[in-house]
Amino acid sequence: MADLDTLPVTIIGHPFAPIGMGEQLRSHVSACAAVQIDARVYDIFRYAQRTDAAHFDLLNARETAKVGAGIRIFHVNGDEVDNVIAAFERAGNVFAEGYNIIIPAWELPRYPQVWAEKLAKFNEIWAISAFVRDSLKAAGLDSHVIGQSIETEPGPLLPRRYFGIRESAFVLLHFFDVSSYAARKNPLAVLDLFRRLRQAEPFRDLQLVLKVKNMERGAEDAATEFRNLPGVKVIDTPLDNLGVRSLINACDCFVSLHRSEGLGRGLGEAMALGRLALGTGWSGNMDFMTEANALVAGYTLRPVEPDSYPHWQGQSWAEADVAHAAELLAPILRDLSRGAALARRGQTEALQRAGHRAVGLRILARLEAIAAGIETKPEPVATPAPKRRKASAG
Repeated sequence: MADLDTLPVTIIGHPFAPIGMGEQLRSHVSACAAVQIDARVYDIFRYAQRTDAAHFDLLNARETAKVGAGIRIFHVNGDEVDNVIAAFERAGNVFAEGYNIIIPAWELPRYPQVWAEKLAKFNEIWAISAFVRDSLKAAGLDSHVIGQSIETEPGPLLPRRYFGIRESAFVLLHFFDVSSYAARKNPLAVLDLFRRLRQAEPFRDLQLVLKVKNMERGAEDAATEFRNLPGVKVIDTPLDNLGVRSLINACDCFVSLHRSEGLGRGLGEAMALGRLALGTGWSGNMDFMTEANALVAGYTLRPVEPDSYPHWQGQSWAEADVAHAAELLAPILRDLSRGAALARRGQTEALQRAGHRAVGLRILARLEAIAAGIETKPEPVATPAPKRRKASAG
């Protein structure tokens, strides 16, 4: 039996990349540090510019240029597997020498079978949420639910005026990327929600902030269209880690009327920062959101429309009830202390379920089991089942 204290642990993927898988990897680095796991970090492709000070502070001292035997934790997607293993071995590492774990991301109820075959090359799979676990199970793959930390690093934050956000307004914030299957994030539902709120209370000081990712072609035109809408503030410039955290902290309520999320990191980070969260009551975000700690919108399940997402055939996702979302926000707008109290409870419970220490302890338990040579059947994570609410005809 191996001893975890002497067994190297290396986290592999895209540590400096400003993408979801980069955030996922960095969250596990922080979670490991929270429970004193001395994990090294290996940048598989080294393509990302290293310009974010927060990433450098977290990763620089942990980075390694060589991966030996031991436990390797790969934060990569199924469609990357062949290229990642090839690059790993070209660099002089031997894939077969270690115990290899993969943590893929996915946002629909069934993991693609063509990628499931790639995941079988690893010794085991970890899931970032119960929803992803169930998705992998639908493709015939067992996994351990480890989660992903939504906790953000402490430190000073930029004020509202840095972003041009009104100090007096109740601010709703939504993140999306128009060039990457925007239908899943469903920004039009957020715009519909904002219109309903303004129609119901035309003299209420409301502002909607849309953070539009514009690294790919096409976002600029969409940002221009949204910018012409009354009461809407569009931010389409790239933000570093400090900028993203500051923008979330500057809002009163983070809104995600998504159709599906593997985790729902934006909602989680907002809750961790003490902001109110309003989200569709379905998919990965329900690992840390409940009707007692956030605003959970009702939904109906519908088939994914053709070409709205990769491997859409036979899949379903949620259509948020926008009228219900407006009903949930209305009493908050009339009594801001009510929203503040809910946000405080959400912060406590989200960190208890998905903070650095919570995720770190799950990582530690699994690594100790691996090191001891214990093969356990994946245990399901107990997550509260969201209440179904029939969608409003409106």
